[in-house]
Amino acid sequence: MTKAVNYVRSFFYAIRPFEIFQHFLMGVAGFLYMGYSMQRIEISQNTLWGFLALFSSLSQALSYNNYATFEKDIKDKEKKFSEKFKGINVNFIFWVSFVFFLLTFLFALKVHYAFAIIFILLMLGWALYTHPVVMLKKGRFVPYILDMLTMPFLSMFGSYLASGFISIEAVLFSIFFGLIEIAGHINHTAMDYKVDKETGIKTISVMLGPRTTFIIALLFFTLSSLYYLTISILNVFPVYVGIAYIPGLLLQLVISKKILSKNFEDNFPGKFRAIYRIVYLIESAYVALIFIFGIKFIF
Repeated sequence: MTKAVNYVRSFFYAIRPFEIFQHFLMGVAGFLYMGYSMQRIEISQNTLWGFLALFSSLSQALSYNNYATFEKDIKDKEKKFSEKFKGINVNFIFWVSFVFFLLTFLFALKVHYAFAIIFILLMLGWALYTHPVVMLKKGRFVPYILDMLTMPFLSMFGSYLASGFISIEAVLFSIFFGLIEIAGHINHTAMDYKVDKETGIKTISVMLGPRTTFIIALLFFTLSSLYYLTISILNVFPVYVGIAYIPGLLLQLVISKKILSKNFEDNFPGKFRAIYRIVYLIESAYVALIFIFGIKFIF
């Protein structure tokens, strides 16, 4: 019984449910945006297969990340890997990722073969990101190119599920998620500074230091919020939607100014992430409600 509990617990930690939820919402955002643009959404089997493919692809990428970096992360006491994966063989995590790889292909194939191919390429890209031999994570720009390819795609895929096509406006809308992901990713490298430095992984944080890395992340957070406002002025959606992320940006800048004017602590990026996740969730809920109330759902 204890062994079964260990494997069930490890399964959930392997796929990182909170991070899946966070990125899954990018697909939902694209779905709702397109429905808002057309003022209607028809829920079909395609919708179900598509969101299952989205969930499976995220589960595959995150579980493989845990598998590939297991030896490094188990040394990081803050991540508590020794507790989360107690009593299981690390190969279990690999097989979890492999099963989700197959499921993603099958689910995406139900939507369109082109999406099945794109999902495979993205999953392979993220596998190479953490694979010990290749480790694209070490690249100065490759990790952020992957962000800019993946996150907008999740949103555009959601738009396709809502309408059967992807409009120019949906593409412009999706770019916001690439920018916000890059910001969060850079901030995360500042969080991993000590472990990456000890294990010889030369991320942007190791090269520039956590303080400078955090400032770069803050610049991308600012860029993403201003971009969102700009595309609302271009009539991608109303301006009262475009201002959604400005209050959170102002809060981020005020907090960051206070911290940067003092001695910058290495654990601040982690605390900062906890703050901005809550703020973005509230702001995104505001946007989602506007979109939802503008849609007629057809089942």
